[in-house]
Amino acid sequence: MSKGKSPDSIWQREMIVHPSDLEVGNYVVRLDIPWIDTPFPLQGVLIDSEKTRSWFEEHCEWVVIDLEQSSAPPQQRRPMRKRDKPESRTSGSNTDPEHPINALRGRKLDRESVGVALRAYGLLDHQARHLIRGFARQGTLEIKTAERVVAELATYLQKNLAAMVWLTRIKDRDDYTAQHSINSAILAMGLAHALEWSPDRIELAGLAALLHDVGNVEIDTEILQKPDLLTEAEYREIKTHTTRGYELLSERDELDPVVALAALEHHERGDGKGYPYGKGAADLNPVSKLVAVVDVYDAVTSQRSYRAARSHHDALGILWRGRDHKFDRHMVETFIQFMGWVAPGTLVRLSNGDLAVVEETNIVQGFYPIVRRLEHGGAGYRAGEQIDLATLKDADGKHLIHIEEVLPDGAHGVNVKALLVAMLD
Repeated sequence: MSKGKSPDSIWQREMIVHPSDLEVGNYVVRLDIPWIDTPFPLQGVLIDSEKTRSWFEEHCEWVVIDLEQSSAPPQQRRPMRKRDKPESRTSGSNTDPEHPINALRGRKLDRESVGVALRAYGLLDHQARHLIRGFARQGTLEIKTAERVVAELATYLQKNLAAMVWLTRIKDRDDYTAQHSINSAILAMGLAHALEWSPDRIELAGLAALLHDVGNVEIDTEILQKPDLLTEAEYREIKTHTTRGYELLSERDELDPVVALAALEHHERGDGKGYPYGKGAADLNPVSKLVAVVDVYDAVTSQRSYRAARSHHDALGILWRGRDHKFDRHMVETFIQFMGWVAPGTLVRLSNGDLAVVEETNIVQGFYPIVRRLEHGGAGYRAGEQIDLATLKDADGKHLIHIEEVLPDGAHGVNVKALLVAMLD
């Protein structure tokens, strides 16, 4: 645990409290629900009345207050009640920039990293598509190709983690299964790194994530791409991709059995309400639990035939609300801190109404990153001036502009990848 840090806090200078323990004067900076579901600004809200305090008590299970921005006297800042206090095994490293959980913090998207990442992602994505299409057409799975993809990923992630993770949020083609597979592998290896798993286990997590949906190739594409609600029979068919993937992978003696288990268990949930067998948390393999987290994140942020893509915030909110009863709490907390609430490459709306793309974040000023304002012209949006939101303050030291909303990639027709490539040239 870091020096000077409250034992009841999971972030530096911050304290988790039950909403009923909020006092007028507390400054709320995090919630167990997405900010977009609240009437308050993204950067936080001061509890200035009983009405505001009551809103949090009615809608939230817990909130996080910033002790430095709160005006309530110290004796009123009561910690979260013991029975409700979330467990966190990563709290001691939240502000250590060298800790793997902070590998994306303070990183910026520059010309070199983005260029290398684009070439690497394109190559690996091509290999992933070849792998999956080859199995769909010939019924054989090239395990060596899959292992080579993961080994190459490990090398690229070590050098260009921020850019590679950013590319997982750029959804620019219709081949969902292949793109979802490579994105899941990148995110799984990033999360395993943040969890401080060994290098061999990180690659195992990546391989499991790359192959977790391989059973989909045996599902009728008309069902997979159906734009309407599935019938009960169609939904039953979709769910068989877990057992089909397991049967395929478990036949391969050269594969670690954990890879097949992840294919089988990535839709199981800790409360026993998942599928195919309704296993509980105690019966699930840790790699399966990890793949479940990244699978949901990438699926929620992807455009599907039956629904629009949702934002980075929405996906993190879904995971957070499902901690314990659906997903592993420690993995969810670690993934959220690793990804950050506002990450490089995120499309945002500023409090002055402008659209912008986040270029660089840091640990201390997470809600006030360096952004690139977007200007609208006849041919769509183009990159404008660079703004460091952390430095824009009035005479009293208050921030003048903040992030009002985090938007899904592609919102308002903004091609974030094209913009970033153009402004880094």
